[in-house]
Amino acid sequence: MMPSDSTAVKGRKIDRSSLARVWQFARPYKVSIIGFLVSILLAAAIALVPPFVFRAIIDDAIPSGNRGRIWWLASFAIAAALFDAVLAITQRWYSSRIGEGLIYDLRVALFDKVQRMPVAFFTRTQTGSLMSRLSNDVVGAQSAVTSTLGSVVSNVVVLLTTLGAMLTLEWRLTLLSLIVLPVFVIPARRVGQRLQVIAREQMTLNAQMNTQMTERFNVSGALLVKLFGRHQSEVDAFSSRASRVRDIGILSALYGRVFFVALGLVGALGAVAVYGIGAQLVVSDDLTSGTLVALATLVSRVYQPLTGLTNARVDLLTSFVSFDRVFEVLDAPVSIADKPGAIDLVNPQGRIEFDCVTFRYPPASEVSVPSLEMPGAPTGDPDVDVLKNMSLTIEPGETIAVVGASGSGKSTMASLIPRLYDVTAGSVKIDGHDVRDLTGHSLRAAIGVVSQDPHLFHESMESNLRYAKPDASQAEIIEACRA
Repeated sequence: MMPSDSTAVKGRKIDRSSLARVWQFARPYKVSIIGFLVSILLAAAIALVPPFVFRAIIDDAIPSGNRGRIWWLASFAIAAALFDAVLAITQRWYSSRIGEGLIYDLRVALFDKVQRMPVAFFTRTQTGSLMSRLSNDVVGAQSAVTSTLGSVVSNVVVLLTTLGAMLTLEWRLTLLSLIVLPVFVIPARRVGQRLQVIAREQMTLNAQMNTQMTERFNVSGALLVKLFGRHQSEVDAFSSRASRVRDIGILSALYGRVFFVALGLVGALGAVAVYGIGAQLVVSDDLTSGTLVALATLVSRVYQPLTGLTNARVDLLTSFVSFDRVFEVLDAPVSIADKPGAIDLVNPQGRIEFDCVTFRYPPASEVSVPSLEMPGAPTGDPDVDVLKNMSLTIEPGETIAVVGASGSGKSTMASLIPRLYDVTAGSVKIDGHDVRDLTGHSLRAAIGVVSQDPHLFHESMESNLRYAKPDASQAEIIEACRA
């Protein structure tokens, strides 16, 4: 069982190497990121317009009876609102462009990496957990750049501009509005951290549920369930997992509602404090009515950014946990790959030679991702020789049968020829070439395989027939069906 993400976040720091790797994925979108940040700055500035317009209307336009000025100020406020709407759409366009682009890049990079992993990787890996990396963790990583980073920048800008505007209007009421913050910020930080833990636990539970569905909804899994009459036990197990997902969802919704209700309550208390004390200042002619209204409007904009910034570190660290989980797969060792200078197998004749071959299954450190390990996976003992000092030559056109007890190495021998595994010692040669000196594409293109566990993709029969030879003609497909 891998540690929870909340444990991973606790005491963790964002190191420069992680930031550099994140930037490698974000760099293609730097123009969009700049546009996104500029739109945030402009939106923060535009949001200050209405309070000052209200102040001008109440303090100047109404007392002077200047209807033209009233209409001008109202029109200016409407224009600011329209511009703010345009900026909101612009922000959304930029964030979607960046976010969906990152999701695409990360998913393609992960899919490409997984496709290059050796067969031993798949025998040790929980499929559902791997799928979760390509879905949940990719989205979580994307949110670090768009949602989390955008929120931090927006909160900082809104907080600074709003406090600056409030201090310009009336510094005493500004300080008064901040007095209630400690009462809320400290509990809010704890609630925010708890929400992060719940969110990550929710992702873990969803991954476990996906694993069960993935393993039971394929042909082999469904057949096993039916043959052993395990239908009800599988339903019970799934029901248990689904109920935990339901319960954590309810808890998440409850904590989220408490958080925002408390935020609204503090905003209301701040506004009441500003109006209560501010009204006294208005009565004593130390403050104008328009300034009081402007301050009350601005004070509601202070609390949410401050609260968001108190949890900014946890938000960023949690998002970077998703990046780490993605990078964990991207950094997994590819133990079987074309070596530099590998040559193509040209005009193969079909002479196969096993030269003093010894084979042991590779250890987990060479082929696996620890957090994706399948408990009790039948992967073979890396300290036991499956084949030992075995030599065999098969001439072109020769047909042989390899006979032996289960586990004696028959399938292993067949797997060594297309280099699904590498030998521990000795060599496997085709037409005198060590298979490790050949490109994987040319080697496997020269080998035909009929496995004992045939698999069909959920596509047309023609697509499945073309899988081994995409450029096969219609006549070749028909001939293959007849054969």
